[in-house]
Amino acid sequence: MLDCATIKAGRTPHERIHRVGTTVGETGIVEHRMTTLEELQSREESNPKIVQRSRMEGAVIRDFARKANLTTYIDFGCWVGLLAQQALHGNDFERAVLVDAVGSCLRKTSARIDAGVKAEYHQVAIVADTETRAFRVPGHDTSCAGFGQDGMPISVSQVEVCSFLRSLQVDLARTYLKIDLEGLDLKVASRMQQADLLPRVLHVEFAGQAEFDFLHFLLKGSYAFPEKMHRHAFYSMALSRERGVLIGFDPDLAYL
Repeated sequence: MLDCATIKAGRTPHERIHRVGTTVGETGIVEHRMTTLEELQSREESNPKIVQRSRMEGAVIRDFARKANLTTYIDFGCWVGLLAQQALHGNDFERAVLVDAVGSCLRKTSARIDAGVKAEYHQVAIVADTETRAFRVPGHDTSCAGFGQDGMPISVSQVEVCSFLRSLQVDLARTYLKIDLEGLDLKVASRMQQADLLPRVLHVEFAGQAEFDFLHFLLKGSYAFPEKMHRHAFYSMALSRERGVLIGFDPDLAYL
């Protein structure tokens, strides 16, 4: 686990250079400047649709927290903390566990989380099985960092999901767990189900009907599901025993 002082320290070498930019210096000579991951992320996180969608999902999470009397929020793939900031607004959770493989993501997340929140930060890659593919950060969208992606490769430590959950010693019956692991979401959910380590509320992303059907077959004995999908190609979905809330990726349509 990393503390706030560690998170806010300087960039690691693999995060310093992402793409080359050019500027004209005072001498008129073109100068080259390296763009950092944090600079790229800053452009993306200011996107009003991303901000709006984070607020929408955060409202869903807080609603589940109050109704189910939840105590712990776990975020696998917290990126720069836009959603975590909204989810933890109001201190509905006693503990927050924020996980991302990219150090700059955790630094930005730490800066967003209120000092009154009992938060811990883990710079690891959550996996279902050991990955041999490179972990890469795409320059066009740093939120899509993951194994087998295009972009800049970085070195990450891998932790099997069930081992990680057991190490936290949390009460899963009072836990909200969000999974956003760029291609590993369904594998991780399947591993948790096999190990009987499902949380009270599971928040998972999926794409299209086939992945929805897989999740329904896998988890229908543990959670209620939304009645239908509508108008979107990509979704996230929050599931509890009592209800399932489907959230389309277009924030203008709110959630279903």
